[in-house]
Amino acid sequence: MKKIITTLLFVFLTVTIQGQINYRLEGNIGRPEITDTLILKEERGEIVDGFIATGVLDTLYIVKGEILPIEGRLSEPMMARAKGKQILLLHIILDNGTTKIDGTIDGSIVRQSGTPLVDAMNQMEEEHQLLMNEFRRAFSSGEPIDTMGLIALEDSFVVSVISAHPSDPIGSLVANDYASDVSALSPRRGLELINMLAPSWVEKEPRLQMLRRDLQAKVSTGEGMKFIDIVTEYNGKQQRLSDYVGRGKYVLADFWASWCLPCRREIPNLIAIYNKYKDKGLVVLGIATWDDPIKTMKAIKEENIPYPSIINFKKTDTDVYGISGIPQIMLFSPDGTILARDLRGEVIEQKLAEIFAE
Repeated sequence: MKKIITTLLFVFLTVTIQGQINYRLEGNIGRPEITDTLILKEERGEIVDGFIATGVLDTLYIVKGEILPIEGRLSEPMMARAKGKQILLLHIILDNGTTKIDGTIDGSIVRQSGTPLVDAMNQMEEEHQLLMNEFRRAFSSGEPIDTMGLIALEDSFVVSVISAHPSDPIGSLVANDYASDVSALSPRRGLELINMLAPSWVEKEPRLQMLRRDLQAKVSTGEGMKFIDIVTEYNGKQQRLSDYVGRGKYVLADFWASWCLPCRREIPNLIAIYNKYKDKGLVVLGIATWDDPIKTMKAIKEENIPYPSIINFKKTDTDVYGISGIPQIMLFSPDGTILARDLRGEVIEQKLAEIFAE
């Protein structure tokens, strides 16, 4: 029995070791004026209370631009970032072997070499740069711009990268970045791109899980969909979205926060819209989001907001609508159907002018 246990332990240790990678990180950031201490963190992290918490891998010391070499062990290749008082380095690939940094591409994204995965990353970035050059030529040519054609080109590039890297950090990076960008135009397309990755890999990537959840929420609360009610509480009183939406009037809802400068800049426009259309059947509704209620009330007073407000919406509330950034301004029909979202500035007036045309 002892011999069997010893043999099983040996097999377990062998499999464990084979499943690990030993990385080394060294090089130069190309800035001899920099001496800094950086915290090296994994990009992946984990979801804690609805937010991403990233684990610390090591401490990176830079002396006159030179990176003092570090070594470590991981269960699989990983993307990392390093942040200090003076600099932030992004998209560092830690793989089996030595990753050598040789300056930065734009001050934050590193130029690196040394492992097959790093080489693949470099090739991807070179091909993307060629694509961006083609975009620049199109915009500077003076000819009519084929916007849909350019979008199709970038989409094709993203698909090729994800197809080649369905279960490694490169695929995660490209899928996350592009799916986030394209979600404003088509949340469904963003979902399709994430679903091209290996399911087992997505389950290891909290950012992709959260993005997928947000995109699914956007799809279910997109134009033409019926509103989903939300209940929150402030000062001992429950507040519902259905207190205003679906009650026979058009509702322009502004998800905002006192600390959000773009939100504050949008408020005078919303006040003007409120004054113009309040007698024509429009309800303007402020929805204070991710904010301290005391600070919200202070901001309402400072901005002289005349329309009603719902206070104390939390992240779990806004997750229902896939809201990842504010201001988020949405227009609901009298029966509660979502007519538009992601409205800003003059677009709001144009939309309402169509609805309330005399």
